[in-house]
Amino acid sequence: MSFCKLSSEITKQGYTQIENSFIYEFVPNLNPLALKVYLYGLYLCQNGIDHTINDFEKTFNLSEDDVVSLFKKLEELNLVDCIETNPMEIRYLPIKNSSMFLKKFDVNKFKTFNVEAQNLLKRQIDINEFNQYYYQIEKNNLDKEAVVKIIEYCASKKGENVSANYILTVIRNWAQEGIKTVEDVEARINSEERYNEDLKLVLTTLGIKRASSLEEKDMFYDWTNNLGFTLDTIVHLAKITKKKKGNFLKLDALINKCYELQKISTKEIDDYFAMEEEYFNIAKTICRNLGIHYDNLSIVVETYVSNWCNLGYDLEALNKLSLYCFTSGIKSLQGLDNIVNKIFKLGIITANAIDIYINELNCFDNKIEEIINEFGLNRNVNKFDRAFYNTWINDWKIPTSLLEYAIKESKNKMQPMQYLNRLLSVYHNKNISSVDEAKKEHIDFESYYNKPTKVTKKEYSKEQLSNLFDTINEVEL
Repeated sequence: MSFCKLSSEITKQGYTQIENSFIYEFVPNLNPLALKVYLYGLYLCQNGIDHTINDFEKTFNLSEDDVVSLFKKLEELNLVDCIETNPMEIRYLPIKNSSMFLKKFDVNKFKTFNVEAQNLLKRQIDINEFNQYYYQIEKNNLDKEAVVKIIEYCASKKGENVSANYILTVIRNWAQEGIKTVEDVEARINSEERYNEDLKLVLTTLGIKRASSLEEKDMFYDWTNNLGFTLDTIVHLAKITKKKKGNFLKLDALINKCYELQKISTKEIDDYFAMEEEYFNIAKTICRNLGIHYDNLSIVVETYVSNWCNLGYDLEALNKLSLYCFTSGIKSLQGLDNIVNKIFKLGIITANAIDIYINELNCFDNKIEEIINEFGLNRNVNKFDRAFYNTWINDWKIPTSLLEYAIKESKNKMQPMQYLNRLLSVYHNKNISSVDEAKKEHIDFESYYNKPTKVTKKEYSKEQLSNLFDTINEVEL
C-alpha cells in the first residue's frame, strides 16, 4: 500500500484524460453501453482506484458475462486487450494503435450484403455490427458472399438470433485459416460437418452430454489437421483422460503432451504410459547419481529421460553414464545429455557397449601412462596426452612397433611428448609404416630440426588469410 495517496474527494474532483481522436472516431458510432464501460474503466485506471469486475456489474446492473462481452467488443476495436487469465485482466491500449473499422464505408458497395445478411437473422443488425463485418471483409480481403455464407452457417447452428460476437469470432478464426471465398467456406463447413459426429464421440467418451463449443471445435480441428492425430487415437486419449476424471481441456493438454513427446499412434502412447513408471525410476536414479534433487521429476522425464529412451538407452546404460559423469565432475542433466548425444553418434547405446568403450579409454590411459613413465615425467595423464594418442592410433594409424621405436627416439629429447608427436607426424606425412623405413629417415629428421633455418618473410593477402582460417575451422576435432 502506498504511503501517500489522494483522498477520495480529490479523486472525484480530478480529471480523466480522453484523447480527441477517441471522441472523433469512436464516440459517434460506439455502442452506448460499451462506451460507458470503456470510460468508467478508464476513470478507474487513471485514478488508481482499486476495483474488480463486480464494480462494473453493480454500476451498470450487468452480469459478469455482459461485462466481458462488452470488453470483447472493445478489444475488436483494439481499444483494450483482454488477457485470458483467471480472473480476466483488461489492459487499456493507446488510441493511436486502435484499428478503426467504424469509419465511413461505401454504402453502395455493401448494399446487397446488408440485405442478404439481415434476411438471415430475426434480430435487427445495427450500424455498429455492420461496420464490424465491413472491417473484417476489408481487413482480411474476404468475399462478401463468403461472409454471408458464414452468417447463414452461424444462424443454422445457434438460431436466427445468433449473437454478433459469435459470428465475428467464426469470421476471424476462419480468416486466419485462409478461408476467404464462398468455396472456402463451403469446404470448411463440409469438413466441420464430417467431424461433428467425431467430436460428439469424443465428448461422449469424456462423459460430456452437451453440444460442443466453438473453442472445442477449434481444438479438435487443430488435433486432426495440424497435429496429425486420428480419431481412434483421440478417443483412446479421451478414455485415459476420463479415467483420471479430466475434462476437455485436460484432454487437450494430454494430446499436446503426446505430440511434444512424438507419441502420435495409439501403440506409441500405450507403450509410453506403460514405460512411464520406468521413466520415473530412471529419472530418480540419474538425479541420485548426479547428486541433484527435483521435487517434481516430470520435467526430468519429459525433457531428458523420454528422449534418451527414444534413442534406445535403458536404466542400466543411463545408470552407468550418470555415475561416469559424476566421477568426471559432470553433475548436471545438461552435461549428461551432452555425453549421451556424443556417444550416441559413436553408436554406443547398451550398457555392455559403454563398458567396452570405457575400458578402451582406460587401456588408452594405461598405455599413455607407460609412455609418460618411459619419459620420466612425474605427472598424470591429461586431455592433451589423450588427444595425441587418439590421433596417432585412430587417425594416423601408427603401427605399435613404429610407435615403440618413436618412443625410444624421443626419450632423451627436450619436451619428449611433444617431440614424439612431431616425429610421428613426419612418419605419417611421409607414409612411413615400418621401423626400417623410419631408421632410414632418422638422420634427415635430426638434421632437419638441427640445421639453421632461413626465415623468409612472406606477405599474405587478407583473402588468403581468411581462406586459411576457414580451412582450419573445417577440421573436425
